[in-house]
Amino acid sequence: MAIELKDIRTAVRVYLNTKVAGSISTLRPDVLNTLNPNEGFSFSVTATNAASADGGIALSNVRYHLIVNDTHFARLMVPPITIATTRAISKADGPGSTPLNPGTLVKEMFLFPVDHTFTAGDTDTISGLKGKAGVEAGKTIISLDILADPDLEFLFPRNENSATATQTVDVV
Repeated sequence: MAIELKDIRTAVRVYLNTKVAGSISTLRPDVLNTLNPNEGFSFSVTATNAASADGGIALSNVRYHLIVNDTHFARLMVPPITIATTRAISKADGPGSTPLNPGTLVKEMFLFPVDHTFTAGDTDTISGLKGKAGVEAGKTIISLDILADPDLEFLFPRNENSATATQTVDVV
């Protein structure tokens, strides 16, 4: 089977775009049933990895990227570290990777959950996320992307056995 190394890169991108799905729950206003300016809201996010039967593979370094399109109408609140470590960038180390302060209102954040691995067929939900409506009435969109790395130990197992060779010993 001949493949080019660039095909592996493309396959990973295609996998994340077609086999990993994210969703955002309905926003729940903190007060009554309607979200008014300067009021808080809560929500959860869910990520689902394809099952093995559907071509699912194990993933590691799973992160949730949340962004609000227009901060005039809403912002996201950095959750407590008990929910997830939150950063301004998608990398856990390097410039800009310092965790954000819980309670801070932001336009964009990357959540690094405590359990950052997915087996095939996994569904994980991060609950207890919060946001705050802006100072004026209007609409905006909260978007979610799931970032992850293929689990290389799963894709390229080590110390695997080959087919067993046998030979009959015939003693007469």
